[in-house]
Amino acid sequence: MPQQPTLRFAEEVLLLMLKDETGYVVPIPEWRMSCTMAGSVLMDLALDNKIDTDLATLTILDEAPTGDDLLDPTLKEISAEKEVHTPQYWVERIAQRADDISEAAFDRLVAQGILDYDTGGFFSVSKRVARSGRYPLVDGRRGVEIKSRIMRTLFDEEIPDPRDIAIIGLVNCCGGFEAMMEPEDFEIAQDRIELFGGMDLIGRSIAQAVRSSYRPPESLRSIRRRPVPGMGVFDLVRSPTLRSGNIPKFFAEQYERLGPAFRFDAFGANSVILAGGDVNRWVQRKGRLHLRTQDYLHDFQTEWGTARSIASLDGADHFRLRKAVRAGNARAVVEDRLEDLYRYCRTSFRAWGVGNVLPGEMSCQRLIGEQIAQLSTSISPSQAVIEELLAFEFRALLVHVMGVMPKFMLRTSRMKRYKAKVLELYAHIHATHTPGQREGKRRDLVDDLMALHQADPQFLPETDLGFAFIAPLIAGHYLGSATAFAIYELLANPDVLRQVTEEADALFADGDPDAKDLDVAAIDATHRVAMETLRLHPVVPVHNRTAMNTFEVEGMEIPVGTNILVSFASTHYLDEHFKDADTFDIDRYLPPREEHKQAHVYAPFGLGTHICLGSRWTELQLVVNLLMIARHLELEMVPADYKLRINPFPKLSPDKRFKFRVVRHRHPV
Repeated sequence: MPQQPTLRFAEEVLLLMLKDETGYVVPIPEWRMSCTMAGSVLMDLALDNKIDTDLATLTILDEAPTGDDLLDPTLKEISAEKEVHTPQYWVERIAQRADDISEAAFDRLVAQGILDYDTGGFFSVSKRVARSGRYPLVDGRRGVEIKSRIMRTLFDEEIPDPRDIAIIGLVNCCGGFEAMMEPEDFEIAQDRIELFGGMDLIGRSIAQAVRSSYRPPESLRSIRRRPVPGMGVFDLVRSPTLRSGNIPKFFAEQYERLGPAFRFDAFGANSVILAGGDVNRWVQRKGRLHLRTQDYLHDFQTEWGTARSIASLDGADHFRLRKAVRAGNARAVVEDRLEDLYRYCRTSFRAWGVGNVLPGEMSCQRLIGEQIAQLSTSISPSQAVIEELLAFEFRALLVHVMGVMPKFMLRTSRMKRYKAKVLELYAHIHATHTPGQREGKRRDLVDDLMALHQADPQFLPETDLGFAFIAPLIAGHYLGSATAFAIYELLANPDVLRQVTEEADALFADGDPDAKDLDVAAIDATHRVAMETLRLHPVVPVHNRTAMNTFEVEGMEIPVGTNILVSFASTHYLDEHFKDADTFDIDRYLPPREEHKQAHVYAPFGLGTHICLGSRWTELQLVVNLLMIARHLELEMVPADYKLRINPFPKLSPDKRFKFRVVRHRHPV
């Protein structure tokens, strides 16, 4: 029996068209790419002798499944059709499922170690493949990396094998080579591209179908469009959910009433809100083509003296910066510095004292702020500096992002003083990261940023460096609020607190645990507490975007330039995804329920290219803090009957009335 090809056509087409600079396939018209994915599946079915095709007809030869989930849905669909149709008919029909095909193909490439995946939806060739030029599967011809094979065929006049001829035809018919190559290179290779693209009979029939495939013109599609429903002022005023401060839950309620897209035009705001599982899935798959982030952050960043940041970049620049700072935001940073993290926790607990009534939100901000500063920047700013930084950030968000305060509120003497302290913090971080100061110390995020700046000062200039230094401290306030929410839920749910305390006592019984001790089984309940806290209390209510290209949501057109608010976390409050969604229930993550594994509905860190880069760091840091609190402190709510209310600005957090008292130290701090 002949050896099955290492990879399917869809996989190799994606590998060939993957652009290293952007972490995704080269930009070509979406419908052409969809048809190419459809043609790739048909090509494999033809070569597996499951179908037969010529320029006029496509017929079934063998209905038996191939056992390949990339091909079998299409084979089943063709087998179920009673009439004989043209290849073009099937290309256009299967192209409707192109997203599923490409997603499955990418997943397989990652699983096989050929591609590395970034949670933002970026892909890159794995280091192993990049070094060897071969796929880690077989030693034969087909193990050779696709770009090398095709480029040698086109420029070095090597004779291609039949599969490569078919791939050349598929990529050519969608305009892939022209998009991949510099104009002068494409001109040199064009004759050989056309020559090989027409050599394979099966490939010619499918390529012709792809090239001739039809998509209804814009004018015809617009007939089916419906207006975006509106949400009025009275909807806000009448909502007890909104009055409680829970913005994503309010959007979930509006989603159930109005659908996945609804407009809000009042108080000078003109925005379209997107919500629901299908929207989350669309953003993960297609958001990079239609949404951008830079607009809403422009004035906010200017206030800090920077023009660009990882939060405001899109496309190739965003991917490049994301790769550069990936290590500094990784879970490994927390794992490597667990001893330090334990020490920071105990130092904070000593400052809390015994018998004192503490403000819940601010105490957690101080706790987490100190830790983030040390782990990310290797400095230890005073609590006063951390509080001044957060106060300035909150004011800048309220003025420039949310628009609920006038600009002069950033020009008060107090805010000017806080901003001066921020500039001093920039300088201090910079001064502590010279080669001499950093010798023998674990590399941190600032070291990575300095290396990128020195290697390419045009890409990351000094004007943007300072804000990049303190961005983790700014982002850390989200984890501070998540920690406050988690403490509230532990105190409100004694049975859950007991489980976490038992885990903490077991882990610390023989001294401080190291990273390998914090395995899944050892922190099971605490991890589920963290997950449920992030579900029920997502600290980021919405994500601002701008429509850079017109798109549709269930027949509703969202025009270019529209201000978009994506409520990823609205799915957290839908009973269709999470049973009794308003209930704090850590068992929802256990088998057989495992509700978080539903695709694109558990999204506490957002979705798409701007998904939180430090999500795994955040989860572990939250878990460690909860374990340390349970191990060392006995807390009580003050007052005992306090019921949670949410402060919605500038992010979701427990209100100022949430307080707790340290009753005693369970173990020395």
